[in-house]
Amino acid sequence: MLDMFRNKGLQSAVYVVLIVATVVVFVIQFNPSAGKQSAKLTQSCAATVRGTCIEPKDHKAEFMLLVPFDEHGARLMGRAKQMHIPQIALDGLIERQLLIDEAHRIGLTVSDDEINDAIISGFLRVSIPADKPELENVLQPPAIDGKRYFGFWFRDPKTKDFDQKVYARNVKNLVGESEVEFRQFETDEILAAKMRDIVRAPVRVSEQEALESYLNEKSLAVLTYVEVRPQFVARYSNPQPASDALIEEWAKKPEDAALVASTLEARKKDPPKDGNIRHILVKVAPSDGPKEHAKALAKITEAYSRIQRGEPFAEVARALSEDSSKNKGGSLETDKTDGFVPAFKAAAAKLGNGDMTQTAIESQFGYHLIMRDDSSRLAKDVARELYYKAMNHDAARAFAERIQAAIKAGKSPDDAIHAEMASLKPIPFIKVTPDTTLDRKPTASADAGAPDATAASTGDAGAKPTKPEPVETQLDPNKDDDRPQALTSNSVRRGGDTLPKLGAADAANVLQFAFTAKDGEVMNQPVQMSDGGYYVVELKSHKLATPEEFQKDRGPYMDQMLHARQNEALALYMKRLLDAARPDIHKDEAYMASWTSDAGAGSDEDEP
Repeated sequence: MLDMFRNKGLQSAVYVVLIVATVVVFVIQFNPSAGKQSAKLTQSCAATVRGTCIEPKDHKAEFMLLVPFDEHGARLMGRAKQMHIPQIALDGLIERQLLIDEAHRIGLTVSDDEINDAIISGFLRVSIPADKPELENVLQPPAIDGKRYFGFWFRDPKTKDFDQKVYARNVKNLVGESEVEFRQFETDEILAAKMRDIVRAPVRVSEQEALESYLNEKSLAVLTYVEVRPQFVARYSNPQPASDALIEEWAKKPEDAALVASTLEARKKDPPKDGNIRHILVKVAPSDGPKEHAKALAKITEAYSRIQRGEPFAEVARALSEDSSKNKGGSLETDKTDGFVPAFKAAAAKLGNGDMTQTAIESQFGYHLIMRDDSSRLAKDVARELYYKAMNHDAARAFAERIQAAIKAGKSPDDAIHAEMASLKPIPFIKVTPDTTLDRKPTASADAGAPDATAASTGDAGAKPTKPEPVETQLDPNKDDDRPQALTSNSVRRGGDTLPKLGAADAANVLQFAFTAKDGEVMNQPVQMSDGGYYVVELKSHKLATPEEFQKDRGPYMDQMLHARQNEALALYMKRLLDAARPDIHKDEAYMASWTSDAGAGSDEDEP
């Protein structure tokens, strides 16, 4: 049977008929000057590439060749759609057509023997987009070098040999095409594969390159690090505002004066309007329980503390306010108090330009901080803001340096943090100006101090009521989400990324430390993060890969590296082809939308 399939002599008459038929089709449907099929006015195309039609039957065939199988050999159509295989198949065919055009340009061809060998072997070519090489390994069975094995569809169940009759019977079930159509389909796949091979062929990997890559990839380190955030240090270490005189003295220094001047110039483009009212709102209902009120007071206290240490009211409003005005920096865009609720109106009416309430103003909506803009203070406010930013930065660095020194002296990172945190003081919640008109009757769910409902409902008169949980009355540095904590990194590769939020130079320094220091050693200086914070970094452990280990893994590693480099080269080549052809590539969106339903997907029960 195999000889019959390969023996063109015995089938010469058949081939004559096929050739004649092909010529007729060629004359009717093909552009003789271009040597490729053009889309006719009435022809349905899944896509066109420079006028060449990609027919739905070919798209369905590609899809069928890319569908994953389960362990029993059943095709997983639903899984294929989840993996976006319909779209991937069409993208692969578009790339295939561009590669075929290039193959024709340089004179590549495919022989009958190559087609026969591919079909008989059962390793059929598939066109996976060049930018998705990882799909090769995701498919089951995998696509090795762009080929998937379908031999069991074409083999005699008893002899396990290729059988022409079995092939003829099953090729339609496999791809939905006739033998003749599939033969042309596979011809196109082989031709495109030849072009891919030509693109990949010049790529080389030297042993020295592979060695360096191996040492970088296989050398691993684990870091212990402490993140010190400026906002945390500022929150608890600078409770008292600086005087105007101190800030003016700071702003006279040449480097600081230049920064103040440039920032002031930018702010003058949208200056504050005298008397304009701004507010920060943290929502809580009067009937809510003590816990909800404590949570709201913690947030409004944080807002107050941040403003006191120099942050602009508008920036704090954008960060913390729960009112729709937050996007405008808390601005209510009026200097009038008419229309506001009585408690808010009374507090705002007492403020002069540049003043802010020194208590949280309670209303039916929650807790407010209120201020009025003062354009005459713009220069002073800018200087104050920049002064505190500089001071907070210096304080965070000093805080990190003290933790670092304690670790170097022999303390564990946790103990070093604990010792430094002991110097910080909790911040009492801001005082509240209450709204005496509010109905504070708690709801059943909000009454945190109510007796134990369970005991009452069971009739256990002797049961003691549940003791209410303690309610916070201050911002506690030891419970703050921004507090420093000792963290452990993932395994760091010598040639990879280190810790998040590091610039290129600092990341390189951390990597250098990770693979040259001794386990337990601490970096000499805190490392500044891109957001202004600092890392204190300790090397927990590391392992250096060796040339001897490379020699053991040399063959597979170099093959893997070469394959990756070749895929990169192919992806770049295909990107250039796609970019050049982009205006002449058109997908039928309506056709592709039909693949979101079950149309054209075939049956989940298709088996050889």
